Amino acid sequence: MSVSITMRMQHLHLPFTRGSDALASLLYVLLTLLGTLFSVVYFSLYTFEVINLLYILLSILASMAFFFIMFLLFLAIYGRFIRKVDPHNMRNHRIINSILRLAFHLMNVKLVVTGREHIPEKGKAFIFVCNHQENYDIMAIKPVLKDHPLNFIAKAASFDWFVLGHWIKVLGNVPIVREADRSAAESIVKGIRLYKEGIPMAIFPEGKRTFSNQMTDFKPGAFKLAVKPKADILVGTIYNFSKVFQGWPFKRQKIYLHFHPLLTYDDYKEMNTITLSNHVKGMMQKQLDAYQATIN
Repeated sequence: MSVSITMRMQHLHLPFTRGSDALASLLYVLLTLLGTLFSVVYFSLYTFEVINLLYILLSILASMAFFFIMFLLFLAIYGRFIRKVDPHNMRNHRIINSILRLAFHLMNVKLVVTGREHIPEKGKAFIFVCNHQENYDIMAIKPVLKDHPLNFIAKAASFDWFVLGHWIKVLGNVPIVREADRSAAESIVKGIRLYKEGIPMAIFPEGKRTFSNQMTDFKPGAFKLAVKPKADILVGTIYNFSKVFQGWPFKRQKIYLHFHPLLTYDDYKEMNTITLSNHVKGMMQKQLDAYQATIN
């Protein structure tokens, strides 16, 4: 009986297709407004007091929190019926992309993306590398690449996160333990295997968060993920991700993501991993300097 229910849940046709990010956000806004309206009407009918602005604001915040928790519960319950790890399942990727985009709307963040024209076409595998500032870097980056079943080589601890941890596993992301060299090498091998199956893979060469717009040393071994299978490399640079919660919820923060021109294998085939690492870091630093010069 339980197996039958699980199979039915896995084959449900859910509305997480193209445009689902906007639909999920619209549904959330409508539910929040309805929750606020209900709260205000209830207050006025049963207390006979004048509704003030503070009460309305509190009602909005309470409704936002309540319905976001409902979204998380949906993720948790539906996710429990998905046991098979399937990196190719775009439906699962669309579900997560929709929720992540909604979460960033709630965080009152505007993501400014440049260089979209450098993103490979749908169906083409590549390796994505980027500087790393915060845990939620992936939350912002993945929905931008929504046409691709992008998976990350991510720290093992994230696979135990509440609700999201299960989805991180189901999508096919690869855990890595920074402190164990052998484990890290095995993670790179698993990532290469997924790339050869047509899955775009991502890795942060710094290996840890910097919590700022300053980069730390790169680990050249990370680039074996691209060098071994002779993959094209999509380089990204993020800026101000560490400032997302400054002034929240009243001040809207702008964060930035830039995609550099694609590095094909022919572009770097004469480089070893150390030279390639320095070259890519130089690309990112140049973009960080450009951001620093133009953004307050």
